Amino acid sequence: MRRYCEVLLLLLLAVGLLALGASGRLPAVVIAAVGVLYLLRVVGWSRHWPLRLSGRALTAAGLLYIPLFALDAMVLSGSWSDAGLHWLVIAGAIKMFSLNRGRDSLTVGLFAFLEMLAAAVLTVSGVFLLLFVIFLVLLVATLVAHEMARGEQAGRRATAPPPIVGRLLRFSLLLSLGVAGFTVLIFFLLPRTALGAWGGHRAISALSGFSDDVRLGAIASLQRTNNPVMHIRLLPPPAVAVAGSSEEDNTLLSPEQFEQVTWRGRGLTSFDGRRWYDPNTPNYYATDGGRFQVASSGTAGQARLIRYQVTLEPMASPVLFFPSRLLRAATRFPVLGWDRSTATLSSPANFAAEQQLGAGGPQLSAGGFVGTSYSGVSDLAQPSVEQLRAAAAATPRRQRVGMLPYLQLPDDLDPRIRALARAIVAHARSDDYDRLATLTDYLQTLYQYTLDDLPQGRDPLAEFLFEQRAGDCEYFASALAVMARSLSIPTRVVNGFLGGVYNPLSGEYVVRGGDAHSWVEAYFPLGGDAVGRRGNRGVWISFDATPPGAAVHAGLWPNAGMVFDALSSVWQEWFVNYDWVRQANTARSLQSSLGDVANRAWENGLAAAGSAWQGLTSATRVNANGDAHPLELGGAGIVLLGGLFVGMASFRRGWRFWRPCQAPLPAHVRAARSAYSQFQRQLARSGIAVAPEHTSDELLALLNQRPGPAPFRAAAAAFVASYQAVRFGAAPVDGLDEPLRALRRARRAPAA
Repeated sequence: MRRYCEVLLLLLLAVGLLALGASGRLPAVVIAAVGVLYLLRVVGWSRHWPLRLSGRALTAAGLLYIPLFALDAMVLSGSWSDAGLHWLVIAGAIKMFSLNRGRDSLTVGLFAFLEMLAAAVLTVSGVFLLLFVIFLVLLVATLVAHEMARGEQAGRRATAPPPIVGRLLRFSLLLSLGVAGFTVLIFFLLPRTALGAWGGHRAISALSGFSDDVRLGAIASLQRTNNPVMHIRLLPPPAVAVAGSSEEDNTLLSPEQFEQVTWRGRGLTSFDGRRWYDPNTPNYYATDGGRFQVASSGTAGQARLIRYQVTLEPMASPVLFFPSRLLRAATRFPVLGWDRSTATLSSPANFAAEQQLGAGGPQLSAGGFVGTSYSGVSDLAQPSVEQLRAAAAATPRRQRVGMLPYLQLPDDLDPRIRALARAIVAHARSDDYDRLATLTDYLQTLYQYTLDDLPQGRDPLAEFLFEQRAGDCEYFASALAVMARSLSIPTRVVNGFLGGVYNPLSGEYVVRGGDAHSWVEAYFPLGGDAVGRRGNRGVWISFDATPPGAAVHAGLWPNAGMVFDALSSVWQEWFVNYDWVRQANTARSLQSSLGDVANRAWENGLAAAGSAWQGLTSATRVNANGDAHPLELGGAGIVLLGGLFVGMASFRRGWRFWRPCQAPLPAHVRAARSAYSQFQRQLARSGIAVAPEHTSDELLALLNQRPGPAPFRAAAAAFVASYQAVRFGAAPVDGLDEPLRALRRARRAPAA
């Protein structure tokens, strides 16, 4: 039992290490070092090596680690909290070599608990849900085993037989399931607060490439990752359409169509040769209970409206993501920022930071949408190519004045870029659409996509176009936007995501870091005066100059990855983002469901009672002469006689239809009975007629009366002596194993 308890303690530490490793706060060298210590402990158990540290050795190791801890905090990790995490996992692993007393086991369990507690603060990943369930089962099993080991040591009893380990695990599993179920019930019933108390202190990673100042190549670091960024669920049209709205024509996209949808995040207008930035400050608006209206309706004529729900992963992103032309959004925030010049929906954390900075307060950290969920409606419809060509050709020169921010170019722009743009469109049509299409085809055909060795230097765009001729999507988008502006075509660069993988288990599309993308939006005025005091009445059309298939998409996910992603999605939606709004909606839905179930049960009960009453009255109905039906009288008589027969038989034979609960037999009695049954089988196979009433001494007498090999009789006598010492004495139960094996060997041995 002691070894069983030590194995469980090691598994507890291993689960805590995995949980901390999933948070990304443990370096690989620490995980490898602790893993080697765990492996050494396992090998020591299997080889029976005396790998145990004394109290003095453990104290010396702690003193020697003090300067290493300071070095880790000030130089290696640069953080006292990270150094504390490293000490926690290393100290727990070393303590496994010093389990000399009962309180040492409690100390190791405390280390494992602190590891899981730290992981709960540092991560909100779905991995933690799975590891926490495993940790809970192991913790219950460890506590039960530790208490049994203490009782065993106090009573100086022998180690329990191996079958008890399986029963302990089953009991621990059932107890853990009960604890987990009760915990989940408490979690969903406890009143929620508007904001989580620990939500602002979670360790999150920044979502690069979506600030208002982005250098060329900044999004490449995100494209190299494969971590999920957001989960998207396409919603059906509302059950009741709003008057005057065309949402009953809601478009449900197939997975193939979804891969072509761009999810725009940050729009950028100004370029200085090395970075794109947005000089405009967004306007902040108070939302209507989180609802924010951007446009009144879809595109005039033919609209393609889609409704969707987006759940962002725990990454610091100052923007929301939505496809094409956003009409309205539904969030959980009282304030949202909207920049009309770039069509960017920004974070309320920026608004709070500006308010505090204006009052002399500290600056808040970005990432107001960390792990949040929101929904929206967008219009995917676009004008036809003929309409775009006609609109661009008929644009008056005075309308170009209002588009000057989208025509800005660096003062030191390489003149070769302007000359290259004119040379590319020299044989194209004069309208803006065909010139943009020609530039796009040129870049897609003659340049290569890469995430390695990106162009840098004083003029990275010129190096991309004339020297290296290879880069990521930011370089393709920048080249297209700058060359189009040199031809007086208004453009802006957009950073967002393209495509995603459909998970049939969760019904959601998974968008990951490798799906990050940059493209260009060009302005086409429609319907007369496109720029004026009443706002922009034109449309922005997307152009993507990146070669097809260049983005990193993992369309083939293993089934295990799909299952894990569905689990993470459930964890994120129902636990991390479970606030008071979700609690109220869940309570209303549960109340409605329970009410429906209760009504159906009541109606079904009344119907069953009516049917039974009708059957009872029909069974006692009389015929026309006022007498009961003969068949009905016969059936009633058979039932009555059967009941009397069963009652008399149970009285005379002592039948009992229930039995009182009996105390379980002691472990040594069960082990002795099991061994004695095997002893009887060995005698029966040797030709002895074994009867249930024979005692062990009577069986030995029968064996001695028959001629047979002397070793077999000696082995049987030795087993009977051991059996009686265990069954009726205080001998250890493991003393039955060797006599039973000797009995088998003696029976199988050939006769001399």
